[in-house]
Amino acid sequence: MAWIPPDAALPWVSAIAWCYLVTNLGRIVTYVPQIVAVWRCTEGARAISLLTWTSWVVSHAAAVLYGAVVMVDTLFVVVSLVNLLCCAAVTLIAAHRRGLWPASAGVVR
Repeated sequence: MAWIPPDAALPWVSAIAWCYLVTNLGRIVTYVPQIVAVWRCTEGARAISLLTWTSWVVSHAAAVLYGAVVMVDTLFVVVSLVNLLCCAAVTLIAAHRRGLWPASAGVVR
């Protein structure tokens, strides 16, 4: 199922598509404070559940594959991919802060 422009769809399908787009764009913006907070944390980012964030990474990876292979929907894939990258950023930064992810040259502490 490909992206259907709002003017070509039934009104309720269009509303759902726009709702999906707007809420996920908002969600992408809300990752920024979390990424900044975990980056600034010097005590190992213990308030971040690595299990939870890892499950979201896996979920978004599945969504990317679903969107690309089953739906063949570029917009869905892009939104899912950005969500995947943001969740992965939080997860990897938290793991790094806990010493679970190796430090590399030039990483700011």
